[in-house]
Amino acid sequence: MRRFPVCACSTAHLPRAENDAIDRLIQHAPRRSGRIIVDHPILSIEAHQYGFWVHLGFIDDWPDRPDGLSPEFWALLSDARKAGANWLSFDRDEPPSDRFPVFAAGQEEATGDAGESVNAANPAARITIRCSACGSAEVMRDAWARWDDDAQDWALGAMFDAAFCEACEKDATLSQQPLKGWQHSHS
Repeated sequence: MRRFPVCACSTAHLPRAENDAIDRLIQHAPRRSGRIIVDHPILSIEAHQYGFWVHLGFIDDWPDRPDGLSPEFWALLSDARKAGANWLSFDRDEPPSDRFPVFAAGQEEATGDAGESVNAANPAARITIRCSACGSAEVMRDAWARWDDDAQDWALGAMFDAAFCEACEKDATLSQQPLKGWQHSHS
């Protein structure tokens, strides 16, 4: 058995048209021996219950962004590969990162009027993660990290579906909710 690093990313970081196109490919993909065969012209894609995986090995042979991928999609793939990942999981339940632009449903541009990311320009786009049962913010998820010599810090490798609520003291289902009372300040 071989162990390899993966990264997880919210599907909210993909431009909607690109995300929708991959969803359509998955929806209409043929099955061979029970396996979904996703026919993307550039990427090796494996569907999963909450989104899809993209194999990152092609970046080693294709160091420049292919014309068929947006700069935003390419930045996500490249960042994961630079972190040492072999696969990048795009997961609709993964919380968005503040490191990348967020595309709201039906939105192609990920920047506000001042050129800031949507999360900064639109407080309604910011979220909090809560326990679905009790509403507590005292929640956690299983994950693994690896040491990054360049950053001199632990780099998150992957987050798993398992969640726990400290308030309930048991396994939990998590929900995303709008972050209320957040004020953006211009520096």
